[in-house]
Amino acid sequence: MLLSIDDNSWHLGALRYPFHMEWTEERLSSLSTREGYRLRGESMTRIEVFSDAAFAFAVTMLVLSWSSIPQNFDDIIAAMKGIPSFAASFAIITVIWVEHRRWSQRFGLDDGISTLLTLSLVFVVLIYVYPLKLVMDLMFAGFSASWFPSTFEITSGADVAGLVAFFSTGFCVVALIQLGLYGRVKSMSKALCLNQLERLQVQKEQLILLVQAIAGFLSAAFAVIFMSSLGYLAGLVLALVPIGIPIATHRTRKKIRAIQAESSGQD
Repeated sequence: MLLSIDDNSWHLGALRYPFHMEWTEERLSSLSTREGYRLRGESMTRIEVFSDAAFAFAVTMLVLSWSSIPQNFDDIIAAMKGIPSFAASFAIITVIWVEHRRWSQRFGLDDGISTLLTLSLVFVVLIYVYPLKLVMDLMFAGFSASWFPSTFEITSGADVAGLVAFFSTGFCVVALIQLGLYGRVKSMSKALCLNQLERLQVQKEQLILLVQAIAGFLSAAFAVIFMSSLGYLAGLVLALVPIGIPIATHRTRKKIRAIQAESSGQD
């Protein structure tokens, strides 16, 4: 049985799955609204249930990677020192999950392309659980002069650069997959009956994700190119993301505020 995908559906053998409900403005008017979006996907789909379970499994892997069960008080103290890197890793995985959950609630797409992109996102997250924890361990160990422990052995700056390159590549790929999900929404804007505000919101999300993808790519490239010298500093490129996002989205945010102000004035 072969999987095939077209613009309107995906099918496996003789089974055919429509990608969405037929939305009309009348039906959309009855939906809940959040952050400028009519929530088309408040009912969970099977792929969303699967992705939620996969993210929960990723967190479980993170917990298992933390440490063994403490045998004495010194072991408890050592385990507690691992909390900051665990918390940072957990926060990053949670942010990815929350963003995908928001996307699902906003648009409710369940077509083949969206499913493949969601599965790709889960795949990448599961691969990067342990590298993510290692990077966080090294970061906190470096900031604390090794008071926070790191079990990963570093013999040179090139080792750090290699790990940063691996992490930055994952950061870039996750952003690109999410960008693909919003690209799918944009291609289905008529079928989803996106209004002007929602179209601008989608454009803003795409710009944010594009900035993240570019930063991840530049960080990975810097780490590889300068691996034997300054490659260990490549992670600093990711620190530019909070600066780049407001710049890239300035005009779009201005248009969004104008529409919201106009809508408030009419009310």
